[in-house]
Amino acid sequence: MKPQHFIILLLLVSGYFVYLVYKPFVQAIAIAILLMFATLGISKQVSKRVKKRWQISAVMTLLLGLMFFAPLVYLINAAALLVVNIDTNVIMSHLHKIESFLQSISLPQEWLEQLKLSPETIHEAISSLFSEEHINSYLKSAGALFGTIAAHSAVFFKDMVLILIFYFFAYYYGESIGHFIKRLLPLDTAQTQLLFNELSNSMGVVFFSILVTAIFEGSLFAAVVWFYGLDAVLLGILYGFASLVPVVGGALMWVPVSLYLWSTQGASAAVIVALYSIIVISIIADTFIKPMIIKEIDYKLLKETNTLNEILVFFSIIAGLATFGFWGMIIGPAITTLFIAILKLYDQLQTTIKD
Repeated sequence: MKPQHFIILLLLVSGYFVYLVYKPFVQAIAIAILLMFATLGISKQVSKRVKKRWQISAVMTLLLGLMFFAPLVYLINAAALLVVNIDTNVIMSHLHKIESFLQSISLPQEWLEQLKLSPETIHEAISSLFSEEHINSYLKSAGALFGTIAAHSAVFFKDMVLILIFYFFAYYYGESIGHFIKRLLPLDTAQTQLLFNELSNSMGVVFFSILVTAIFEGSLFAAVVWFYGLDAVLLGILYGFASLVPVVGGALMWVPVSLYLWSTQGASAAVIVALYSIIVISIIADTFIKPMIIKEIDYKLLKETNTLNEILVFFSIIAGLATFGFWGMIIGPAITTLFIAILKLYDQLQTTIKD
């Protein structure tokens, strides 16, 4: 066996065992590295004022922590206070209001005949739905749901701590590790730079798209709920996270909030919040204003516009969310971008061979 073949064999065997050792941290390490690529534009601005590597790493880690940790800590604290201060009498009152509203609705006689239902049957079904037994069942289910959310929040919090630690070291040792990997890859400088630029630019666009969406739309929603006396910070943060879910994200927030306002402050408040969320946030802000903001940020920080198709980014985020959960919005576009960059590299090699 040739020495180089033996070294490759040792590398594969030792690499396998290294993977087994670090398997619980693989996702956190991958996300930290991708976030480093995504925030290189910010780090270039920071490096103009801070020169030492550990200081740049510390500042970038602090900024990332504030972006994710501060909202999460506030959410956990607010949710805990909400659960502790739940008043079942208030909940029962709201449910009875909903029941009374549903009982007051009269369906056209033609519909009842087609459905083969009588008004009495519908009223009995509604009364059964809002019976004390069913309400207690709903409350138990809600309690179990809160417990599940708390457990997932603890896991997410742990993952964030690990990501921040690996993110710091990714910046601190990233340059030297990058040079080492470039020496190992059987590619010339231009080809390696192509892969690096494609991944860095596309991840930067995805990251700032997520950030702008959450902050911008969350702030708009916070403004309207503040007008009606609700917790603007809590609901704004929740809307910001919900807005990251494609297509139906915003509705996950404005629908229940509108129902709550209808129950407590009347139909006009509910209708205004619903129309504001649909027209101002979903149509005007999301469709027209947000793309202009993202484009300006991309130009300022990345010094170029995104070359990755917006529809492809959209579907890669959806696929990532479905496969990897919350962090899939980072992993999905990264895998897609890397695949496209490799295709471009292959196309360049084929063109070179033909020439």
